[in-house]
Amino acid sequence: MTDMPETFETFLRIWIAENIGSLGIQTDATNLKYILRVRADELEKAATIKGFYGELAEAARPYGGIEGFVQHQFEEANRGERSPQ
Repeated sequence: MTDMPETFETFLRIWIAENIGSLGIQTDATNLKYILRVRADELEKAATIKGFYGELAEAARPYGGIEGFVQHQFEEANRGERSPQ
């Protein structure tokens, strides 16, 4: 049995599940900016390594970039609207 190559969607779903969660109400604005920047950098590096940078940049475009995309994912997690996948 051969392994199927990972798709961008699979990569992104796994990365979000492993790296994004509710931050709670105790996170102040300075910490939030730092967390978003660090997570965005981590996502960009992981996508680049996997060969998905172009797809990530396209997916992040409506959010103003990768940091905005990561912020959106945290907002979804904080709202509890993310469905398990």
